[in-house]
Amino acid sequence: MICLAVTFVIKPASEDRAADCFRRLMEHSQSEPGCRMYLFHRCPTDPRKFFVYEQYDDEDALQAHNNSAHYAHYVRQELPPLVESVDLEKYVPL
Repeated sequence: MICLAVTFVIKPASEDRAADCFRRLMEHSQSEPGCRMYLFHRCPTDPRKFFVYEQYDDEDALQAHNNSAHYAHYVRQELPPLVESVDLEKYVPL
C-alpha cells in the first residue's frame, strides 16, 4: 500500500474555485481501481489550507491515478494558477 499526504495553500480569493476543483477531483479519483482512500479536507482556522489523504493498493494504482484524464485536467491545468504552495509526502506501511 502507498499513502500520500498533500497539503495545499491556495492563493487569496481563489479558495472557492480550488474547493470546487478538489471536490470534482475527489469524485473521479474515489472510483479508480486500486484507490482505497481519496479524501480532501479544509482547515477550519485557515480557509486557504486544504489537505488530501490518498491510499493506493500499489505503485501501479498510483501511476494510473497520475496518468488519468481527470488528474491531468484538474491537477495540471485548473489548479496551478490557484495554488500558492504544495507539500507532498509519500508513505508506506510499517
